[in-house]
Amino acid sequence: MRLRHVTAVVAATALVGLAAVPVQAQVLDRPSTRVDVKVKGVPTPKQFFGFEMGDEGKLADFGSVKRYFKLVADRSDEVEYQVVDRTTLGNEFPVLLLSSRHNLKRIDQILDINKRLSDPRVMRAEASRARMPMDEYARQLAAKSRPVYYIEATIHSTEVGATQSLVDVVHRLATENSEFTRQVLDNLVLLVVPSQNPDGQHLVVDHFNKTAGTDFNRTYPDLYHHYAGHDNNRDWFMMTQKESRTRVRLEQKYRPVAQHYMHQAGVNSPRIWSPPWDEPMSETLDPIVVSASNSLGQQTQRDLVAEGKKGSKWNDAYGILWNADVIGHSPFLGTSTWLTEIASVRDLAYTYTSDTVLEPADKTLRSVMPYDRKTWSLKQIVEYGSSAAYSGMKTVSGDPTSWLYNNLYLSNRNSETWNGGPYAYVVPADQRDPYALYDMLKIFDLGQVEIDRATKPFTAGGRAYPQGSYILRTHQPMGRWVDQLLRIDTYPDSARKCAQCPLIMPYSETTDNLALLMGVDVDAVAEPFAAVTTRVRGVEPVRQQMPGHPGQTGAYVLSPTSYGLSQVIADLQDAAVPTYRAKAGIRIDGRTLPAGALLVPAKDPKARQVLTRASQETGLPVYATRTVPKVDAIKLKDKTRVGLIRGANNMPGGWMMWMFDQIGVNYQVVSADDYADLSGRYDTIVLAPGISANTITRGLDPAKNPAEFHWARGVPDGLDKLKQFVNAGGNLVALGSASTTAATSLGLPVRNVTPTDRSAFNVPGALLEQRYDPDVPAAWGMPESWPTWFNNDAAFTVTGDARVAATYPDKDDLLVSGYAHGSAAIGGATNIATFEVGEGEATIAGGHITFRTWPRAAWTVVTNAMYNGAGQDVGAEQLAGLFR
Repeated sequence: MRLRHVTAVVAATALVGLAAVPVQAQVLDRPSTRVDVKVKGVPTPKQFFGFEMGDEGKLADFGSVKRYFKLVADRSDEVEYQVVDRTTLGNEFPVLLLSSRHNLKRIDQILDINKRLSDPRVMRAEASRARMPMDEYARQLAAKSRPVYYIEATIHSTEVGATQSLVDVVHRLATENSEFTRQVLDNLVLLVVPSQNPDGQHLVVDHFNKTAGTDFNRTYPDLYHHYAGHDNNRDWFMMTQKESRTRVRLEQKYRPVAQHYMHQAGVNSPRIWSPPWDEPMSETLDPIVVSASNSLGQQTQRDLVAEGKKGSKWNDAYGILWNADVIGHSPFLGTSTWLTEIASVRDLAYTYTSDTVLEPADKTLRSVMPYDRKTWSLKQIVEYGSSAAYSGMKTVSGDPTSWLYNNLYLSNRNSETWNGGPYAYVVPADQRDPYALYDMLKIFDLGQVEIDRATKPFTAGGRAYPQGSYILRTHQPMGRWVDQLLRIDTYPDSARKCAQCPLIMPYSETTDNLALLMGVDVDAVAEPFAAVTTRVRGVEPVRQQMPGHPGQTGAYVLSPTSYGLSQVIADLQDAAVPTYRAKAGIRIDGRTLPAGALLVPAKDPKARQVLTRASQETGLPVYATRTVPKVDAIKLKDKTRVGLIRGANNMPGGWMMWMFDQIGVNYQVVSADDYADLSGRYDTIVLAPGISANTITRGLDPAKNPAEFHWARGVPDGLDKLKQFVNAGGNLVALGSASTTAATSLGLPVRNVTPTDRSAFNVPGALLEQRYDPDVPAAWGMPESWPTWFNNDAAFTVTGDARVAATYPDKDDLLVSGYAHGSAAIGGATNIATFEVGEGEATIAGGHITFRTWPRAAWTVVTNAMYNGAGQDVGAEQLAGLFR
């Protein structure tokens, strides 16, 4: 089945009246035995599930958790249960709203006020009509509303404790009538996401429960998000996954002042970690938002210590405020995001025991009360998680008006006047890849960026731009996010504990430049300029006019310069339309198309229909010629069968599946059973990054995993089988670290020259200069120079015959965006090359050019390698005959 992007929509709600509610006094943050029960008939978690949350070896499955939350909502008028979307695997994505009945009745106008507070232009207009100073008007408006406090569990579904904690939290808030619960519910609207990855909750917890009493491993052995696995919290600027888009729409609708993400860490990590954050900090972030995040974490530290919960720590762990892949979208709305990381236990739910004190630490300012025991239990995870949740709620509910005023009003007002970025980013209309332009603008549109399009030519920064060019100004509500995603990153030398201390390496990568990753030319313009524009209301592909039918001996032609061509090829293959690639440049309609142009016989009755639809979906122009060009070509194999070797729990392979499904590639994940006849099943085999010899030869132990995972078991002679496949005429494509696996297994004439000494060489996720040879089939359609993704990957010296498609320039500094130290060591080295192996061929890319689907510009290389290597050479005369 072929899949395409599906955009989830969270329904908007109608507006109702609003009245002010008095602020309650500060109160205790822990359950009390002397409180009134405000709701009769709501069972305790133990009564409903048959055990207490945190009991040894017991996990409430997500289906039961949902039923419990529905029951609580049915019996309480201070709890609402909603299903706001469906997940990747079709499961429900539930959320809960908890607040006083008065607040819930007026929730729509609360949200309306909070949205207005977030837009300084609206505030300016309303204050002017009210004849009040803008700041005073905003304060009075904030006093009439209530802040939304967002709390989310188990985006990583093996971190099971958070959802269990929220069961206790919801029960307490729904049933307890104490000063604490009244303060929280009267002064906040709680938006509770019991799991940001419901699919993973079902997979992980159901597997845990099904394997009880068996010899099988209790932890789910494969990706617990269908595509992204543990990377599902690295999707916060491309926002590829349905669950990511669901969260973004929740953030945009509810505009929380604070978000608490509940995580777990390794067994020897601090018992619980919270902000203040570590360095570095992106200059695009508003100081109010960051300082409020730090204050939430510090207040939680105080409350945990007051409760005697030992082992809390801050600062020396997470510096995630540099890149948007982990910063996310919400801080640019005015949300203070913070997280707790709680140490895990054995096999998800069993007490972890050590011979020594767990996470031994000296008493310091960052760890004022170290943990002093040798055991750690699920019950403690639940209790620590609940305490942290209550602490954050208490902090914000104790001063709700200032949180609204500071986070929603002031931080967004600051976006109009901040001077950290250029005046605007201009995206010229005449892009070499119109599909990449469409792909990029969709992201900004989803992020509610104001996009303007020029209706006349204009000049900016001394350069003339044509009509149709796009303008993204940085002085707009989401302007800081625009700058975050389009700036050239220079990793800060200030990311140190002291002047002489070593540079702190990032928690994640060092750049997220969207334009460079996607292959879009963008210009930063520092000074204001004038342009006649119209606001873009919904991003669509460039509209292209199909040419007239070229006749029965003619051809339709497409340029190879877009990664959107992969979708066109997949569509043509799906419709069984013969397809060819020109081996040299050709002239069409007065323009020269580079080597690799797609040639499609016009005589096939399905060709025009398929290409019309594909052009509409991608924005790629289709040309026509009455005479097929006189050029040697490659005939792509009909319905090319692609096998993906990804192994179990391999995230790069998961991302490859996502791209294949979006494009419609005819692929299957290679099973251990397939090795008996690889040539009979596949034309091309792709080794996903991360595939090692052990992945193939050892794999998952079938004695430790149920039969449904035996597809990923080891094949002892698997490498030999793979070599036989290529020698017999098969096509192999090996990406990232799998390139070294392929090089060793096939005996390719290469040597990895990337230094392993990180003090001498370190490029931890950056964009480096790359030169392509567009005459080599693997690089067809690529520009002669474009940055490539690099994360301390392999780079090769080629010692034998090869068609070298991409190399690193031989220069002292290869960095384009991010951080690189010692990059000259790989200057002149090869990144991408193709080798003849027996009757087949192998293409390797040492760099991780498919990393989380970010480097979309390089997807052209993957398309070329997958299809060209499985095709058949056709001479110019033979080609002409095939089109008659």
